[in-house]
Amino acid sequence: MKFLNYLSAFIIAVWLAPTMCTERIDPDKIGVRRSIEGGVAEEDFHVGYHVSLPFVHSWYQLDATHHYLEFNEDDGTALDVRTKENNIIFIDLSVIYRIKAGEGWKIVSEGFADSYGDKVKSTVVGLLREQLANMSNLDVQVPAKRKAAAEQARPILNKALEQYHIEATHVVLRGIKFREQYEEKLQNKQYFVVQGRLDEALRKESLAKQDTETLEKGIGKEIALKEEEWNKKIEELKSQYELKIALVEAEGVEYARKKRAEADAAFAEREAEGNLAEAMAEALGERLKAEALSTKAGRTYSAIEAVRRFELGDVQLNSMDATFLHQFGSMSAWRRFFLAE
Repeated sequence: MKFLNYLSAFIIAVWLAPTMCTERIDPDKIGVRRSIEGGVAEEDFHVGYHVSLPFVHSWYQLDATHHYLEFNEDDGTALDVRTKENNIIFIDLSVIYRIKAGEGWKIVSEGFADSYGDKVKSTVVGLLREQLANMSNLDVQVPAKRKAAAEQARPILNKALEQYHIEATHVVLRGIKFREQYEEKLQNKQYFVVQGRLDEALRKESLAKQDTETLEKGIGKEIALKEEEWNKKIEELKSQYELKIALVEAEGVEYARKKRAEADAAFAEREAEGNLAEAMAEALGERLKAEALSTKAGRTYSAIEAVRRFELGDVQLNSMDATFLHQFGSMSAWRRFFLAE
């Protein structure tokens, strides 16, 4: 029974030990450990679990992210600054700062763990009022000069914040505003400045229009002269080329007539030669045909052709006349008739 009690106590102790003997530090925190005997440990503890003995160690967790100190006209917290001309301006700005790396433990050791934010604010207000007071009424109206003044103030501000182990990463000056009476005067002044610039622009526009009209007239005159000159050249060239074209056309007509006459003569000559050759061929053919037909074979051919074309009409025979058969009914009679034998 005692063994089970001891075992249970051991299991409970092992289960609770990680929770009871460690401290969890989140990624956005800086852990600072204080012990009863040694005081504040001279190091910053970052994300993870760290040894923490019950009743021996106590912990502070500081914000490791960037802090934003805002001065804004909308909520009445704008930073009031007096310029060189002794005019009060209200500035909207942001100061972005953080705890310096490795110096979180110093804030706890020096007792600023709960008040470093207020100390930073009072330091920023005092120093920026002093630095931005070097700007004139005209300087604060120029964005580039405002930005330059903010950048110049940051190193001085960091020097003052070293005592609290803080560094400013950015000083952003967003806008400025004068008191209502002076703001109205500035707007009127700017209106007159703008009106003056507008009048000057209108004057320059009028001069530019005059110059443009003069230039247009000069250009128009030059264009007219050039057009007249080029028209003259075009007419001269046109006359020259028309003459050349007429000469070329005449040469073409003469050449065409000559070649056409030559072609006609050649055609007539070739045609006469062809007609002569055709007549000679026909005469030769007739002669050869006559010679061929005068031969025995020719007479036979003529007789065959005559037989083919021979048509015997209606013949009435007298059966009492025996001479007809003797004269026309025998082969010898037909031979004599067709072959002339």
